[in-house]
Amino acid sequence: MTAAVLSALALAAPHGWTLDHARHVLAAKTYAVADSTQPDRPRYQLAFSRRATRALRRGFVFSGTAHDTLTDENVAVRFTFKRPGRITSFRGPDADTTQPSLPIRAAFYYGWYPEAWWRDPVFPYSRFHPTLDYYSADDAKVVRQHTDALRYAHLGAGIYSWWGADGYPPTDGRFWRYLAAARTTQLRWALYYEREGYADPSVDTIRADLTYIRDAYAAKPAYLRVDGKFVVYVYGDARDGCDTAARWRAANTVGAYIVLKAFAGYRSCSAQPDGWHQYSAALPEYDLLPDSFMVAPGFDERTEASPRLPRDLVRWRSDVEAMVASNARWQLILSFNEWAEGTSVESAQEWSSPSGYGAYLDVLHELLP
Repeated sequence: MTAAVLSALALAAPHGWTLDHARHVLAAKTYAVADSTQPDRPRYQLAFSRRATRALRRGFVFSGTAHDTLTDENVAVRFTFKRPGRITSFRGPDADTTQPSLPIRAAFYYGWYPEAWWRDPVFPYSRFHPTLDYYSADDAKVVRQHTDALRYAHLGAGIYSWWGADGYPPTDGRFWRYLAAARTTQLRWALYYEREGYADPSVDTIRADLTYIRDAYAAKPAYLRVDGKFVVYVYGDARDGCDTAARWRAANTVGAYIVLKAFAGYRSCSAQPDGWHQYSAALPEYDLLPDSFMVAPGFDERTEASPRLPRDLVRWRSDVEAMVASNARWQLILSFNEWAEGTSVESAQEWSSPSGYGAYLDVLHELLP
């Protein structure tokens, strides 16, 4: 036999399953796979370019790069490709399992788009024009770009507005993608429990929600933990008092790290959470030491005649410097993308910059450690 024939036979499996044929099949569709070799069993939806399929070699073993459409990211994977086109023995990238230590710098984040762009009869319900346009939080490309933007700003975490497992807007159904996109990075996510700001959920309701968060999300590598406990921020309203802290203390039998929104007399309550924060974007700074220090770039509600807090990049720089100097346990940005109230630091046409991340994130990139 000639050398060419011997080579072709060596590269072929029974029944004509050759490398050329296998590469063609691999590039023809996307593949839903899970990595059962890792504790969190990450899921992928993999697509392969014709060029990428060249990494399929002798023995039909692939070791190269695929594009994960769930997170809009190129990932290094290894597997065996079996006839008629089945991925086996799959291994994806390892998770980053580190957790930040206090002080933690985080931004409040809203995954309630596209719903929040409308507030009848107004569209878009924002004075500003995000660089990514009026996007959807269901879009993998948006989640990827926001993940990259938070990391560019040297923020350790996002505090994700959560309206419950069955709430509206459907923030729960979108949260998994944020955890997946951050899985191999040092960015972490915690949930912001919104319902306490609009009602007084019972101890049983809170406990059920905390149990759901623990079981659905807390074990994921990208979920934020402090002292081994999964972090949950809690919104509040003017009705809150020491009874609020008591309800959350009674409900938290599942090992959560609870950060409540402060109210008058909060330090005197017998039931104390793990931490306190404030949410007041009409103020450029809010000092709640030693627990937290909050800064806001501005507050310009779409339907209000004038801004409650005008934007000023010089002031913003000074406020960020003060936040870092405070050495507060939680150093909070209000907000990454609350466009309705005009508190966003996400890139917009009005404050675009050569970096592509916008002038407000540029300041964070420069000043945060």
